[in-house]
Amino acid sequence: MKCLSEKNKFDNYLFKTLPLSDKFLVFIDGNICNKKICVKINQKVLRGQPLILDDQINVPIHAPTSGQIEEISFYTDPLDPHKKNIKIVILSDYLDQWIRLQPIKNYKKYNSKELIQIIHKSGIVGLGGGQFSSAKKLMLSVNKVHTLIVNAVESEPYITSDNCLINNYIDEILKGCEIISWISNIKKVLIAIQEDKIEAISKIYKYIENRLSFKICIIKNKYPGGSSKVLIKSLTGKEIPHGKHSIDIGYLVFNVATIYAIKRAILNGEPLTERIITILGSKHFLSGNFWTRIGTPIKYFLNNQKYKIPLDTTVYLGGPFMGKKVNDLNYSILKNTNCISIQFKKKQNKSIIEQGCIRCGYCSTVCPVNLLPQQLYLYSKNGHHEKSKRYDILDCIECKACEKVCPSSIPLVNYFKMEKNIIKNIELENHLKKISFFRFKKREARLLNTQRFVNKFNKNSIERIISKYEKSDDIKKNIRKKQVQDAIERMKNKK
Repeated sequence: MKCLSEKNKFDNYLFKTLPLSDKFLVFIDGNICNKKICVKINQKVLRGQPLILDDQINVPIHAPTSGQIEEISFYTDPLDPHKKNIKIVILSDYLDQWIRLQPIKNYKKYNSKELIQIIHKSGIVGLGGGQFSSAKKLMLSVNKVHTLIVNAVESEPYITSDNCLINNYIDEILKGCEIISWISNIKKVLIAIQEDKIEAISKIYKYIENRLSFKICIIKNKYPGGSSKVLIKSLTGKEIPHGKHSIDIGYLVFNVATIYAIKRAILNGEPLTERIITILGSKHFLSGNFWTRIGTPIKYFLNNQKYKIPLDTTVYLGGPFMGKKVNDLNYSILKNTNCISIQFKKKQNKSIIEQGCIRCGYCSTVCPVNLLPQQLYLYSKNGHHEKSKRYDILDCIECKACEKVCPSSIPLVNYFKMEKNIIKNIELENHLKKISFFRFKKREARLLNTQRFVNKFNKNSIERIISKYEKSDDIKKNIRKKQVQDAIERMKNKK
């Protein structure tokens, strides 16, 4: 793992490192067919070797280190009990041997399609949390966008992984921006960063002073500034229309960690096997920014300290606002994991009881995307799906700002998540119904055309047969008539 010397324990600009875990747990979406898994139990693998085959939608997942496949099994997702994942367990051999890498010295000799294919094969996805395929995003943006927005705004308070990445790898991030600009034919690059990141801002200024296409944009330190919708609104004053993406209005947004991964994939030939995460612990636990391999178990971070783990320890994947509680510490670091929060309950808090909505309107005031959480809550609770959809519940970014200010302690985002799932299921069902109806119509038209053809063929056949018999009768009559005439002529000649 990469490591820089640590000056002090509270310095967020430096990376820390841990030795390799003895075991890595790589989780794959259970919707991917088993036939796409391209490794077997007891097989030896190298770092960067694909564990599953890719397709047009899914990017491959690579081995985080060299070792041996110990187990391949199904595993219930602790964040979503209704979801089944495939778990691949890799025992590390501590050699950390790479596959044969194919770095590119001059990426400008390659066209956009070839570079996008390399990014796809490298397994690059959005590392800011979206986990959307970066290759597909680039493919949609070619010759359609005019500006690249580099999202250097931390998604939540206390998370400093992106800031740490900028302070130590700004030159590589800018090279990644140039690669993306070459692929999508972009002429302008905006680097968005919060006003309190003074050291990072000074470094960016130093590196872009001779790059005319680059511009730094300093925004206020306000949550949730890292959302692409909020970021574009802050920088340009434009809003992304409902059901559209930033590409549709000419802007391509990438997180700094994703840009760094793209640079490593193209110029170094490295697939995505590690990322930087922030660990929010305490004086007794690990705390800081760490280069971490994809698939590192969460319990590994808790075991690497001098003190015993208290029984009241709670672990969240993510920050204090949008983090999700993890009950199974065998769960591991995913590609979209940027933070692990370790919290302790000093005193046993009384259970928070949900009260009725008092229509105070605080939730509407703090909503960063200008929704009406109060109305959405009522519609979601009462099952008014059409109305909740009409009030743009699908545009909710689940930042939980409305929950934090709600005096009635209503878990608004939980209601919104359930409602969005219901709406998506309804839309999927309606889509399947339309497909079935379309197929039924096509089948009916096909059967009708077939019947018409058969009827026409039968009619033509009958007419041909009748005309054939009629012609044969006429021929027979003519032959008989000729025979009689010939007989009469012979009788006349004898006389």
